[in-house]
Amino acid sequence: MTPKPIIPVKATPVQLDADSSSEDAFVAIIGACLRHAEANRPAVLDGQMEGVHQMRVAFRRLRSGLKIFRPLIPREASAALVENIRWLNGFLGPARDWDVFLEEGMAPMLAHFPRKRGLALFRTKAETLRQTHHRTLREALADPRYQNLTRDLAAWLNDRPWREDLDDKRRERLAQPAVDFATALLGRDQRRVEKQGEAFAELSATERHRLRIRIKELRYALDFFASLYPAPTVKAYLSALARLQDSLGIMNDIAVARRLLDEAKLRAVSAARQVIDGWYGCRLDVQERAFPELWQGFTACERPWKD
Repeated sequence: MTPKPIIPVKATPVQLDADSSSEDAFVAIIGACLRHAEANRPAVLDGQMEGVHQMRVAFRRLRSGLKIFRPLIPREASAALVENIRWLNGFLGPARDWDVFLEEGMAPMLAHFPRKRGLALFRTKAETLRQTHHRTLREALADPRYQNLTRDLAAWLNDRPWREDLDDKRRERLAQPAVDFATALLGRDQRRVEKQGEAFAELSATERHRLRIRIKELRYALDFFASLYPAPTVKAYLSALARLQDSLGIMNDIAVARRLLDEAKLRAVSAARQVIDGWYGCRLDVQERAFPELWQGFTACERPWKD
């Protein structure tokens, strides 16, 4: 019998009923994120770049889900779980960062400058660093701490121990319809994104990074609650958010690249570093010019949660 191929797995849409309670939505959302992460463990162990990407996305979505529901389930209830997720992200993040740098940064750069010997030599060194981070990630997944994380999180969702320390008011809010909670949440997050994004031209690199995080959180939130709203409107809104997030992500790549170059000890005076810095500087300029049109497209979108 031919063995089943190991392939990366994307997130499965969360299906919520119109009468789902906020607590049931929380369990469904966090449970879906956990399954998404675990489904990609074979691909990560197999050394697949997209498996690393999907597992990192899964745990980012999971942490975002915990944050979304903090008004109902306080931070203290999940503090130990979050600490273990942060530990794992310490391995997922570097592996993914080097993947992106080499495949989306260095690959087109080398294609454009095929005779730059310094770039080719650095590419070899960078590949060694990437493989080192992938190896330590695989070792982390074999660590009992990872097994305990997934087991404890599944048990936490099943047993719902957060109820024990909640007052009556919070328990009542957990029982309220998820659509009411989601609509208020999405409206608030939209306003926060608009407030920051309107002043994009004046934002520092740090502030633009915060805007990217806000946009990502809004995108995750709507993705979690998408089944409660009209599908065509949700699709258009999520597409506009994705374009903004991708643009800001490219702008953030230059900061990540500088950190990776420092990790690789590539000196600022080296010819290879100067080429890389110049390449990313041009990419930044292109995205800064394109952002206003993307922003206009986003603000023109109908909000799915509006009647």
